[in-house]
Amino acid sequence: MNDEKFIHETSNGNEFTHESMINFGAFHATNENYKRMKTTIYSILILITALLFHSCEKDLMDEVNEGNWNNERNILGINLNKQIGEAVIKRTADEATINITVNAVDLDLSAIAITDLTLSYDATANTSVGEKLDFDNPENKASITVTSKKGETLIWDVFIEPFVNELEGSWSISSFYFMWDDGFGWGNAGEDEVAALLPASASGLDDVITFGEVKGADSDGRVFGDYERTTGDDGAVASFVYESTGVDWSSLFGQLPVGTGQWVLNKDNSITITVDDKSYTTSIFQKEDESTLKIPLNTGAQELDKINWDNYYGDHSNKFIAGTALYYTLMRL
Repeated sequence: MNDEKFIHETSNGNEFTHESMINFGAFHATNENYKRMKTTIYSILILITALLFHSCEKDLMDEVNEGNWNNERNILGINLNKQIGEAVIKRTADEATINITVNAVDLDLSAIAITDLTLSYDATANTSVGEKLDFDNPENKASITVTSKKGETLIWDVFIEPFVNELEGSWSISSFYFMWDDGFGWGNAGEDEVAALLPASASGLDDVITFGEVKGADSDGRVFGDYERTTGDDGAVASFVYESTGVDWSSLFGQLPVGTGQWVLNKDNSITITVDDKSYTTSIFQKEDESTLKIPLNTGAQELDKINWDNYYGDHSNKFIAGTALYYTLMRL
């Protein structure tokens, strides 16, 4: 059969010669090769992308593991022996300071131990917990050098403020004194020992009052410690009942009560004492010398409308309601 003469008629009437069929086969083969090539190119691109991603991921993890990103060199927390309250930590760029108040009673400023030290992640310091810092200099200053994982350093200046608790210790009662003046100018004014006005209170004069060492500071920065008042050898508790009237004046004279509790030193140097959930706040205490304290108590508002005019000079109640000063003088044991 002659190729040029061969004609194939399709069902729709189109005609294909042998030559056109050969051309179609060639086209079909070329198209299949193109598809295979395209698939191969896609596979290569996917493989290259995966390799690049793996390479980037590996490099990133290497950088994380090596710590080259970490330049943190902060002190996040610190505690020293006999520290009062929290350390004040400040950093501005490369200026870093820490201020700490410490109880300086029986404390060697040249060797104050670090009891806690918290640093930034993976940072190191030139000192550690248990080691001691020397603050025995005019600035009361020591330094800590912190090094980041990346190797950069920052010097932290640590300053202490020594606090000497003038209250701390056990004290005997030297005197308990009261002053009064109703302001009328008719003679209801004077001063005397409380025991001279209330004889039953004399049993409390051999008591011992103890202000324990500083245990910490509250959120307002007020230091506090344990309080205790114990009876003397007679074991008797002072009574503040005025026998002539039967009225108990403990609310005035019993402001340093027998028992155990807590003392708080307020910012104005007054003292708040709490025993059995009852609190009493003194006026500003005064240090007379190294062994003597004067602790003024609150006399409250004068209630002159309660004066007993029928026994103006003989009724001590007229003195108690016109109080102007009330204080203990304590001697260090």
